[in-house]
Amino acid sequence: MADPASISLIHWGWETTFGTATTTSNKQFGHGCKITTLQRRNNTEKIYQIGARNAQKLVPGKFEGAATIEFALANPWFMKAAFGTVTSTGTNPTSHTFTEYNTLPSLSITNDIRTDTASVAQLLGCVVNQAVFTAAVGEVPKVRLDVMFADEGHSTTTTSAVAESFDVYTFAQGNLEMPNGTTIAKVQNIEITVNNNAEMTWGLGSRVGVAAPVKQREYTARATLTFTDSSTFLENLYGASTGPDSDPAEVATLELIFDNGQTSADQRQVALLFTGVMIDEDNLPQDPETVIVEDVSLIMRSCAATAKNATTVCP
Repeated sequence: MADPASISLIHWGWETTFGTATTTSNKQFGHGCKITTLQRRNNTEKIYQIGARNAQKLVPGKFEGAATIEFALANPWFMKAAFGTVTSTGTNPTSHTFTEYNTLPSLSITNDIRTDTASVAQLLGCVVNQAVFTAAVGEVPKVRLDVMFADEGHSTTTTSAVAESFDVYTFAQGNLEMPNGTTIAKVQNIEITVNNNAEMTWGLGSRVGVAAPVKQREYTARATLTFTDSSTFLENLYGASTGPDSDPAEVATLELIFDNGQTSADQRQVALLFTGVMIDEDNLPQDPETVIVEDVSLIMRSCAATAKNATTVCP
């Protein structure tokens, strides 16, 4: 009989050394966590020689691993893996600032599948290649992490479940502002992608990765809103109210905020503040049987990611 995914567990922890298993796998990504892909590759090479059509040897090459993890936004700790570093200041609430950095910390992710003979994989040297934040009317805000990993440990020794201690946010607790401080009305959905362009590297003497340096950092967004007027997006795409300008200026900032509306130690907030924003595409389809909606895509240059909660130090 096939086993359901309800027998599967996932939790994670920071690595001290890239590719060396953490001793404290004590964090959950969020609520409703699921693994949508978990792939391994041997990059097998077929060896042929003259005089035969069939391969004489099959030789394993570089080991590669990749996983996609999706969850409802709750705790903010995964953002350190997406941006690089974190500093925490103050109390009641504590403000956590996740700063862009030129290297990313690595994780160990444990996936415990409790079949009759358990299959417990520890994904080692995990680096967040992409983090995608989504929010839509009628849904809880979600996050998708595209992760690459260098190595893997495997056993049949099961682990303990790790519970999520933070509550979920709702779409009603979200706000999109451009520039920050100016709310964009009637936003139906938003998707923001943080792309680290990570690249796994190998060296002679081992099949597993030894580092995952990151290249150009890219920020993009797509949004759909009920059309109200042209001043928010279309005129910013033009660079003028009268039509395309010869040199459209950047919009100063764009900010996506989730806040539970509480104060002091009860406040929980996650915010992504982008600087240097260009409207790249604007699509305005019109159908007499539907309301007019506007689809836009944006490109941003930099991001200051923050969170507020009662935890004094990022675990």
